[in-house]
Amino acid sequence: MHKVLLISHDEKLLLTLQSILKLAGYEVMPVQEGHAGIQQALAFQPQVVICHLRMPVIDGFGVLHAFRKDNFLSTIPFIIYHEQWDSAAFRKAMNLGADDFLVSPFDNEELLGLVSNRIQKQEQLRKAYSHQHKENMSAEIAIKMLIKNRNSIRLAAYETVYKQGGTPRDLYYIKSGKVKTVKSHPDGKELVIGLYRGKDFFGYMALLEETPYLATAITMEETELIVIPKEDAEQLLDNSPEIARRLLVMMAHNLTEKEERLVSLAYNSLRNKVATALIHLRNKYQGDKSVPFKISIPRDELASIAGTATESLIRTLHDFKEEELIDITKGKIQLVNEKTLEQIAHQAIR
Repeated sequence: MHKVLLISHDEKLLLTLQSILKLAGYEVMPVQEGHAGIQQALAFQPQVVICHLRMPVIDGFGVLHAFRKDNFLSTIPFIIYHEQWDSAAFRKAMNLGADDFLVSPFDNEELLGLVSNRIQKQEQLRKAYSHQHKENMSAEIAIKMLIKNRNSIRLAAYETVYKQGGTPRDLYYIKSGKVKTVKSHPDGKELVIGLYRGKDFFGYMALLEETPYLATAITMEETELIVIPKEDAEQLLDNSPEIARRLLVMMAHNLTEKEERLVSLAYNSLRNKVATALIHLRNKYQGDKSVPFKISIPRDELASIAGTATESLIRTLHDFKEEELIDITKGKIQLVNEKTLEQIAHQAIR
């Protein structure tokens, strides 16, 4: 039996909702106060929550905010109830993560349809997540078998793994560290076209296409690599659909990243380019997302990621620091106002 938690200070509303839902076969828990509703949700474990917007002490927005901050409660479908249509309240509810907005007057079919749809969507998401989790576990097991008992190599920062124009003979797996791929121009300029981290494969495009390397791979810090000979890699791809699928996903993701960065390099302003590069680094290398992202990276390297001159990059970083968007201490760049940086990046011409 599916469970529905009702939160409202209005006893008449609670009785109305409870009677409709119980007749439809739901197990219902009514609560008359926001804080008690949050506590009850942890014990009752509902499939859906319907919460009154206008309540004393903690209103519906406050309850919703608490739900979305809690790891366990954050996935529960949350429906806000309001006595009348209010576009500003609706937008705020959606921005806070509400799943639906129920407005009075409503009929039985509308209420039951809303609850049923939310439960069905949640179950579909859980099935999809479970399937994806199983696939990811299969891929992880296949990767562990792939790298087991293989030799690894340790490289210092800024050592070359392979050079542009070279013949691919191996597939590389990053056990730890960071790697970048750099495209060189005849005039001496370099552009970073790919960033890789621990548990990433790289060097597979040239291997699959049987073409020379189109870029040079260089370590960005001390890095440990598992080197898989070409013959073993080809046999693996033929016999392990999990690994092949993972590489396809990586290729699709990398292709999308490259397309977006090419558009950025072609059309965006200097501020757009630098903001986009910083957000790109954060998305790629941030570990603990509960703390601000911080990275130590040479300015010329960051300039090559942004696709601009080092002098221009330094001026823009200075501007960002003055605007309190970033902080620079002992050579490390820390993102202070990530939301504004994202807005600057998204102001780019697409």
